[in-house]
Amino acid sequence: SITQLYSFFFYIIILNSLLIKYVDSQKTIPNITIYMESLCPYCIELLTTSIKEFYMKVTKPNVANIEIIPYGNAKERYDSSTKKYIFTCQHGDNECYGNLISTCSLNVLGSVEGQLNIICLLENINNFKRDFDLTLEYCLSSKPQIVQEIKDCVESDMGNIYQHQMAQKTGEHLGVPWILVDGVYDEDTNDQIYDSLINYLCGDDKSKCFD
Repeated sequence: SITQLYSFFFYIIILNSLLIKYVDSQKTIPNITIYMESLCPYCIELLTTSIKEFYMKVTKPNVANIEIIPYGNAKERYDSSTKKYIFTCQHGDNECYGNLISTCSLNVLGSVEGQLNIICLLENINNFKRDFDLTLEYCLSSKPQIVQEIKDCVESDMGNIYQHQMAQKTGEHLGVPWILVDGVYDEDTNDQIYDSLINYLCGDDKSKCFD
């Protein structure tokens, strides 16, 4: 009958709608991993332009998972007498200190808020004559308790272990910033993300990024 036919078509439409929603929910979210170090000018440029723009402008959730790993071209060795790791960095001890503040920011604040704090640090570090403590106080001026937690982390044995973990996460690379997408490095992709993560992820279809 006509009624049964309409019911059948209605059922198909509902089923199709549910299927589309299911497929959308199963879409894999790209994992963007960034190896960086705190005084590298190209890392600073990447994070304060392309990555900041992504966090400031994208309105849709689950567009990408970003992980920032503050270690870069550093080296580590284990000192058995102090039972701590000693780090040496490309741009000197202050860079190692900046890396450690960045790492502790991630652990104290959590992934996204910690990354936003790293972006703030890099954006303002030269305004404070490369003093990471003063820059941290500026970036978290409304949260003095969090500032103290991060500084305590930096001085602690746990902070030393956190930084060792960043060393372990840092794979083979030829320079920084070094960007992986789902664990894979590609030079063209690296350049595209450096220019604009939003354009890389969404291209001409801005509905992927914006409501």
